[in-house]
Amino acid sequence: MSDVTLDWRNKGFPATETTVSRERIDERNWRITHEDLMLPAAVLLRSAIVHNSRWMKRFTSLVGASLAPHGKTTMSRDIIAMQMADGAWGMTAATPGHIRIYREFGISRIILANQLVGRQSIAYVASELARDAEFDFYCLIDSIAGVELLEAGLAAFDPGRPVQILIELGSPGGRAGLRDGAEALRVARRIAESPRLTLRGVEAFEGIVQGQKGDEDSVRDLIGRITTLADEIASEGWFDGTPILSAGGSAFFDMVAEGFARVSGFETVLRSGCYIVHDSQFYKKLVERLEARMPEVANLGEGLRPALEVWAYVQSRPEATRLIAGLGKRDVGNDVAPPIPTGWCRPAEDDAVHPMGADHLVVRLDDQHAYLDVPAHSPLRPGDMVSFGISHPCTTFDKWRTLFVVDDERRVVDLVETSF
Repeated sequence: MSDVTLDWRNKGFPATETTVSRERIDERNWRITHEDLMLPAAVLLRSAIVHNSRWMKRFTSLVGASLAPHGKTTMSRDIIAMQMADGAWGMTAATPGHIRIYREFGISRIILANQLVGRQSIAYVASELARDAEFDFYCLIDSIAGVELLEAGLAAFDPGRPVQILIELGSPGGRAGLRDGAEALRVARRIAESPRLTLRGVEAFEGIVQGQKGDEDSVRDLIGRITTLADEIASEGWFDGTPILSAGGSAFFDMVAEGFARVSGFETVLRSGCYIVHDSQFYKKLVERLEARMPEVANLGEGLRPALEVWAYVQSRPEATRLIAGLGKRDVGNDVAPPIPTGWCRPAEDDAVHPMGADHLVVRLDDQHAYLDVPAHSPLRPGDMVSFGISHPCTTFDKWRTLFVVDDERRVVDLVETSF
């Protein structure tokens, strides 16, 4: 448990308090629906986080895969510690800065799901590899130029052992990654011949196609390219040790696991990150396809639950069908879809959270205001409290230094700190 003291610098902190240490927060008996926090406030449902972590542990056991969660979702020491305690093989980083934070968190196995580029970044990783023999580090390469760039950096900052590489494949029009199989083999040969690098596997990010027409077919095609390339490299003897096949965003991790299971002699490493808090729209819709694709997951019990809510007051109802709530782009992500009203409470009358109808929609966000279209018969009025679910948790977490952890009655029982 991290040692955190809350004060006025933390969004949502009660105006009636000066400072409160994390270890004493449970004693305060704050409840969202009793107006004990200043809104807006971001909260995590403890039961949902625990459920999601255990569900993913059962899933990876079912499919025989390892898990290196993408920590960029939460950048929280405590949530990452939970993921590791529930059997994560390692953690996935998006940037060299994330690597440094994870190392401060005590993480010894890290995949940088990116190219390792730049003097400072290479120097830091090399110094950690030299300092700590237990540091198990992997990064990506998708070109001969990438090989030469990393070799030159390592010549200046010698870590004393080769850096482990996963070849990255990509899709036309997509993000980084090799498009051509023949070129991928040339890159693999070049890595295998390098005295400063060692080839450990093949990877891709299949989630780049999510939401596109024919996305599942595109994912299958990419998985097939990964396994074909991996077999060809293995037949040449260019891998060092048991080779890794890695992919698995938070939308198609079942397809990845199933596709990689068809080949033998490889270790499957999934990199899903959003599963731990899930969401109320984007990933929720995508993962709902999971049981249709893999019926046996029904045996794992209830699927993933949304764990993140952002609470705000209704500030104005200037028109019968227009409502203004007190949260905006500074409080909640809007990169994939707007926040979703999920429940409401009228604290002046009771502390019950009532479900919100699908006819209440966020149609616009300003910096600190949300515009909602509501039916004329909606009971909401100024002073009511509304809970908003989110779509794509990554771009909501980074707006909060701390998030309050609540029980199912929305009583604050803990908090998590982020390190963005």
